[in-house]
Amino acid sequence: MSANDDLKKICLDNALYAFGTAYIFEKRASKYKRIFNILTFLGIVVPASFGGLVLSFGTDFRFKEIIILIISILGLLQLVLSIWSLVAKWDDSLAYAQESLSANYRLSANFKELAENPPDNLKDFEISYRFLKVENDSRNDRDNQQLVSGKEKRMGMRAGLRQFKRVCAVCHQVPVSLKPSDCEVCGNF
Repeated sequence: MSANDDLKKICLDNALYAFGTAYIFEKRASKYKRIFNILTFLGIVVPASFGGLVLSFGTDFRFKEIIILIISILGLLQLVLSIWSLVAKWDDSLAYAQESLSANYRLSANFKELAENPPDNLKDFEISYRFLKVENDSRNDRDNQQLVSGKEKRMGMRAGLRQFKRVCAVCHQVPVSLKPSDCEVCGNF
């Protein structure tokens, strides 16, 4: 195998890993967006529902106590979740996940492009690779501070293997879906 082929393989490996990392943070971003949508919905619907009932039926309507109890419970739930989101800094986590998924998808595409269309001479190829590697290393350092779990890593690996139609080193399968398998490298999540 030539140095050119070795570098192509390294680029394709990095493309797969960056894609998997992007997928992990895409899933995280989706989770945080869903939570924020629920919080926003509860923050609007709870007081609006009660106000709508009072406007429609006045202050003395049937089942008022039960409705106030339900609205109070939903309001307390919304308050607790809002406080938790502030303390846990879910807004920062959402912003980071969105930034990381975008950067990692771009890195994946750039590594893939470099592997499939390398410069004509090896020296230019190595220089282009080094520039991408510096950016990738920096991104990895920041992503690793986000405490990615083993399950998320296996999920990301499965997504990367599936995207690039690569065989898992352990189960020797090319994933055709993102459903978890029993494999300890590309499944079990």
